[in-house]
Amino acid sequence: MGSSRRLLIGQFLTETALIVVAAVVVALLLVQLGLPMLNDALSIIGADLSLLNLFQSGALGWFGSLLLGVILLAGLYPSFVLARFNPVAALRGRLTTQQVGSVNVRRGLVVIQFFITQLFIIGVLVMMRQLQYMKQADLGFAKEAILTIPVPTANQLSQQTLRERLAAVPGVEQVALGAEPPASHPRPGVTFSFDSHTKPEPFTARVKVGDMNFVPVFGLRLLAGRNFRSNDTTQAEVLVNETMVKQLGIRQPAAILGKRMTVWGSDKTIVGVLRDFHTDELRAPIQPAILLNEHRENHLAALKINPADLAATMKRVEAAWNTQFPEAVYSATFVDALLAEFYITERILLGLAQVFSLLAILIGCLGLYGLVAFMAEQRMKEIGVRKVLGASSGQLLWLFGREFSRLIVIGFVLAAPVGWFLMSGWLQGYAYRISLGWWVFALTLASVALITVLTVSYESLKAALMNPANSLRSE
Repeated sequence: MGSSRRLLIGQFLTETALIVVAAVVVALLLVQLGLPMLNDALSIIGADLSLLNLFQSGALGWFGSLLLGVILLAGLYPSFVLARFNPVAALRGRLTTQQVGSVNVRRGLVVIQFFITQLFIIGVLVMMRQLQYMKQADLGFAKEAILTIPVPTANQLSQQTLRERLAAVPGVEQVALGAEPPASHPRPGVTFSFDSHTKPEPFTARVKVGDMNFVPVFGLRLLAGRNFRSNDTTQAEVLVNETMVKQLGIRQPAAILGKRMTVWGSDKTIVGVLRDFHTDELRAPIQPAILLNEHRENHLAALKINPADLAATMKRVEAAWNTQFPEAVYSATFVDALLAEFYITERILLGLAQVFSLLAILIGCLGLYGLVAFMAEQRMKEIGVRKVLGASSGQLLWLFGREFSRLIVIGFVLAAPVGWFLMSGWLQGYAYRISLGWWVFALTLASVALITVLTVSYESLKAALMNPANSLRSE
C-alpha cells in the first residue's frame, strides 16, 4: 500500500517503545510495593529509599538513557528483519522461519542468558556457603544461651550487688561483668609496653574487659597460668592470648607468666595465657588481645542461662534488674544475636544476589521457551520426515537436547572462569573463608541443566509426538 521500509521500522520501534513503557509502569508499581520491605531489610545501614529518588536530575537522565537503550536493543534488529520481507512471498504464504532472522542470533542471546544465570548461581552458592561457615565457625568462646544486659553504674559496690541479685535468680547459672562480649565490631588497637621496655611495642592489642567470671561464662580456655583472683581488689592482673605471646617472640606460653605490662597507663602483671579467640569479625585475623579486670569499664552483665525455662528466667532477670535500677532503661540481647549483626552486610548482599538470580533464571526461561518454540516450528518438516522413516520419540527429543546441551556448556565455559575470578576476589576479603571447590561449579551446571529440561520439555515433547501427516501434507 505504499509504505516505505523506514516507516515500517519506525512502526516496529514505536510498538517496542509502547511495550517498554508499559513494562516500566508495572515495574514502578512493583518497586513502590517492595520498597518498604527493602528499607526494613536495610534499616541497619539507615536506608530510606523512595521512588521519588528516581526523578532527581542525575537519576532521571540515567533512567531515560536506559529506556532508550532497551528500546533500541529490543526493537532495532527485529524491525530491520521484519521490514525486509518480500511482500509477494509473504502474501502467498511462502514466508518461512528461515527468513525471520538468523537462528544463530537467538542461540547467541540464549548463551548470554545462560552465562548471566550461571554467574549469579555461582555467586549465590559461594555467598550462602561463606555465610553458613561464618555462622558455624568456632570463635574460640561460647555464645549460646548467654544473655547480656546493661550495667548503668561504675560503682564497684553496686556492681557487686547486681551480680549477687542476678546470680540468685532461678535459671541463671553464672554472671560475669565486662565491657562487651569477647568478639565485637573492630575497635582501634591499644598501645602498650612489655616487661622492662621503656618504649611501646611496635604493634597494638585488642583490649577486652571482664571480671573473674568472664572466662568461665564465655568458655575461654587457659593455656597457662590462672584466671583473675576473686579477691584481687587492686585490679593489677592481666590475661593475654597466645597470639600476643607469639608476637612478643616468646615460644612457650608459661614463659610470659609473671612478666609486667603497662597498658592504659597502669602497670599490670601477666597471670594467665588464654587460647586464641576471635575479637573481631571473621574478615580479620586474630589479633593480640589483653583481658583486663577494670570495674570502671563494666558496661554489661553476661548471664549464662539454663535454656530449660528461658522465658520465665528472662522475666525474673528483668524484675531483679528493675529492682536495683528503676530509673534506667532495661534491654536484653543474646550474644549470638549480637554476633549475627556482624554478618548483616553479607545477608543483604546475599538477598540481593538471590533476587537477581531469580530474575536471571526467569528471563533465561523465557528465552529458552522462545528458542525451542522457534526451533520446533523451523524443523517441523524434518521431524515429520524422521518419524516417517522410523525415528523414535527419544531420538527426536535428543535433537533438542543436543542443541540446548551445547548452549548450556558454552554458557558454562564462559561463566565458570569469570565466576571463579569474581568470587575468589570476594573471598579474599575474609581472613577465614571457605575454599572455592569444584562442587560450586558442578551444582551450578546441574541446576541450569534441570531448569532447561523443565523449560523446554513441553514444546519438545509436543514436537516429538505430533502427527507427521500434519507437517508433510503440504509437500
